[in-house]
Amino acid sequence: MSSQPRTPTWDPSDDLPDRLGGTPTLSMPDDWTLSTPWQRAQEETDGGGPINDAERMVYLEGSDYPHRVTFALDGADLLAECDCKAHRYNDGWCSHVASLWWQWVRGEIVVHHLDTGREYPAPPCWLSLDGDRTDLPTDDLTSAELDAWLTCDLGDVSVREFARFTDRSPGTVGNLLRWAREKVGGEGR
Repeated sequence: MSSQPRTPTWDPSDDLPDRLGGTPTLSMPDDWTLSTPWQRAQEETDGGGPINDAERMVYLEGSDYPHRVTFALDGADLLAECDCKAHRYNDGWCSHVASLWWQWVRGEIVVHHLDTGREYPAPPCWLSLDGDRTDLPTDDLTSAELDAWLTCDLGDVSVREFARFTDRSPGTVGNLLRWAREKVGGEGR
């Protein structure tokens, strides 16, 4: 993670809402480690690259042409959507999404958080792929409150540790966390 969040530069493609019909969050299929997409993700090199903070072009060696993939953090979720047929028919799991996940867990790509502007070179400690966080009321949080709430409450990182990481005082982080907890309707810890 970079120590200072940067201003997000994500501008959705003109056709993104129509093309994708809304971006779902990633959830892993039960047998994902035995799947053909997972095998391709590990064996084939990706010749693509970033388009913007939310989208990447994925061009696997065995593909005839590249695929546009949304792969970004939003709220407490990882958004993942590919324009390939396999993604639609395999419940959101395809070799292109699998390739980005494989690259991310190995530290080969950086994934952006669209709300906080923070860059993650690996999956953050607060990320859950079981789909139970999609309904969390994070829309009313400022980017700083969301960042503190995700890291401290969901990620179980101490206020002091997060304060050191972000060059803030523990009191500032504590206040951000308190305001975030009030807005999401929970007392927290």
